[in-house]
Amino acid sequence: MSPFDLLIILALVGYAIYRQTRRNKIEPRSRFKLTIIYAVIGIAVGGFAAPTSAAAVALLVTSLLLSLVVGAVRARYTQVWLEGRLAWSQGTALTVGLFLGLVAVKFILGAVADLTHVTGTGGLGEVMVMIAVMLGVQAELVWRRARRLLAASSPFPAAVRG
Repeated sequence: MSPFDLLIILALVGYAIYRQTRRNKIEPRSRFKLTIIYAVIGIAVGGFAAPTSAAAVALLVTSLLLSLVVGAVRARYTQVWLEGRLAWSQGTALTVGLFLGLVAVKFILGAVADLTHVTGTGGLGEVMVMIAVMLGVQAELVWRRARRLLAASSPFPAAVRG
């Protein structure tokens, strides 16, 4: 990974931490904004190569599963609350730690791929796309939590709301 790649990752990680530590209004139409940003950057800088061996497939699947699990855990521990009829969210020290841990593990998986001469894994594009997967899972699950809170706080029965 080049120094430029590392600079991109540091900038995006810094931005993601900033976003996680402040209050965010949960809006259904824009919930995947950060996901899209990471995915587009990941694809623009090369995405990831198709795995060429069983070991490369195993590393890619491990990376994907890790992104899914971390996204779900982060969604569970993200603070979600209502103020009036608006839903808000904010990350916690745990969710920030899980994010940083995921980034670290992605680098470790890339190092393992390099050391074992497994091709097609661990590049900047793949790291960004896998973070996008984690953010997408988290955004959807947080939105679902917010919807349940909004529905529970509504004075109208579900049949009336439509």
